[in-house]
Amino acid sequence: MVEPKDRERWRPTRTKLVASGIVIAGFWLTSLSWWFLLLVALGTFGPGVLREIGWLNDKDEFQRRADHRAGYHAFLTAGLMAFVLVAFFRSGERTIKDTQELATFFLVLLWFTWLLSALLAYWGVQKAAARFLYIFGSVVLVFTIISNLGPEWTGWAALLLHPLLAAPFFALAWLSSRWPRVTGILLLAAFIFFFQFLGFNLEQVDDGVTFILFLGPLLASGVALLLAGKKSEDPEDAEEVLMTGK
Repeated sequence: MVEPKDRERWRPTRTKLVASGIVIAGFWLTSLSWWFLLLVALGTFGPGVLREIGWLNDKDEFQRRADHRAGYHAFLTAGLMAFVLVAFFRSGERTIKDTQELATFFLVLLWFTWLLSALLAYWGVQKAAARFLYIFGSVVLVFTIISNLGPEWTGWAALLLHPLLAAPFFALAWLSSRWPRVTGILLLAAFIFFFQFLGFNLEQVDDGVTFILFLGPLLASGVALLLAGKKSEDPEDAEEVLMTGK
């Protein structure tokens, strides 16, 4: 079993700092040429490649297992979506705008799935779900405030009422540590509601990135909390949930 002291993770090691610097530089240099996006790939996947061939040993057993588990989740998610899209486009006459966005869609899907799964393993299910919801609620809060300022100003009533849309997410974050299964069901219900409300169309895959970033944390947190059930935030319990799904 992994000891609690070994779960002090996500610290900025030298490898993470160098890789993060390469990723940031790659994104910044894309303003000059999109070929610099390969620097992002180097910073993102380079350390993992070095670890797999045995040239870099900067992670303990738990961290390696969490990363491998996250990679498997990313494989399952991207694979299932690929089959859905193949069946969709081959089942009739379909048209798609901006086909080059398919690559971006799958890149974001892989990366975001891996990140969410890794954070769930590193932080523990309930703590990670709460943090996702606090971040989600904060984004909604800021967006609703900004959208009611400047040219969009319609009065104090809108400015005071619209930010209340963020309240359910903060409430769910608080509930997640007390009633995980109930919170998981509510999160899945919220996911279904937003999915229907936003009206995702498979022919508009370029909108898929927005759906992943917007709805992904709700779906991941809901499923994880349902799997966690009444498990506590004890490190051994959290590891068991994430590593075995039980």
